[in-house]
Amino acid sequence: MKITFEEELTIGTAEGNENDMFVSQVFINADEEGLIYITDRERRTVKIYDPNGQYLFSIGRPGQGPGEFQDISRVIFDSEGHICLLDSSTQRISFFRKDGTFLNAKRTPLKIDMLRMNPQGFYIGRIPDSIKLKNAKSWDYVYGLFDPQFNLVKEFMRFHQEAWWTTKGKSLTQVLANYLSSIAFRPRVHFDIDGKGFLYFGYPEEYVIRVYSPDGRLVKLIRRDHEPRLIERKDKERFMENQIGELGSKIPDGEVRNIFSHISYPQYKPAYERFAVMENGWIFVVVDSAESNSVLVDIFDQEGQYIAAFETNIPTEELFFKNGKAYAVATIDGYKFIKRYRYTVSEIGDTL
Repeated sequence: MKITFEEELTIGTAEGNENDMFVSQVFINADEEGLIYITDRERRTVKIYDPNGQYLFSIGRPGQGPGEFQDISRVIFDSEGHICLLDSSTQRISFFRKDGTFLNAKRTPLKIDMLRMNPQGFYIGRIPDSIKLKNAKSWDYVYGLFDPQFNLVKEFMRFHQEAWWTTKGKSLTQVLANYLSSIAFRPRVHFDIDGKGFLYFGYPEEYVIRVYSPDGRLVKLIRRDHEPRLIERKDKERFMENQIGELGSKIPDGEVRNIFSHISYPQYKPAYERFAVMENGWIFVVVDSAESNSVLVDIFDQEGQYIAAFETNIPTEELFFKNGKAYAVATIDGYKFIKRYRYTVSEIGDTL
């Protein structure tokens, strides 16, 4: 079995209309009507486009007043279909109608980020805990399910962190090398929510995805045996190229090679990179996207049974499935482009 993707829409430009230009981190979402919501984190605004990719209007701007943001999240929707945006800097969630009208805002009692909401009105996100700020800065990240009042209902994972950004006695080169060592091929928590509110949660130190009911009960484990994949020279070179594009002017002239020579790499890649729950209940697992034009994918069915593996060439940043389409963000020459694809499922020989 193979899923074939055909690009049908691109939003973005390297020059021209500023409404279609994205050069920093973006988040994307879409609603049932096919409207596309692009969060421009640098500008602290959300741009809304119709299903044909035509710009309609924007929500939000920098500031601290109603409808203004110091930081801004991916668009999520509450049970009434209102747009919800988290400002993790001010610990405030702002609510808007679909036409962009500001409704109200509420404070979150917790310093929460990576916020999502299930159809039952519960929040999923990450909070810091056990913070130590003396000689060695450290804390725990707690990933959990929270009720509408932000009481912790279920802790999914507790992940210890050490500060990498301590600058005392260190050059900028050393600080950047420490930062890059903290992200280079390291496992990252990833989760997704299906239409019924079931949470799919994974930390790819091992090939396991845990499935939780909307009220936080563990109902399923999705596993696959896999051979660890070595990090090769070409992988490190591509990582370096990507980070040069992301960090830009933060890297001092002539220091690129010196910085990358001080990066500490793990021996193996994570068991997978990320996943997305398709509308038919299949789990689309991005195993490896290290090659520029080749993405290795595993597919599991609704019961969590492994059914296929194949290669594709779509981008995987912000990948999700909605309205029978696939959406993702592509980075080309430092600019961000939002892509929408139609896709078809086909059988190859007798693989099924």
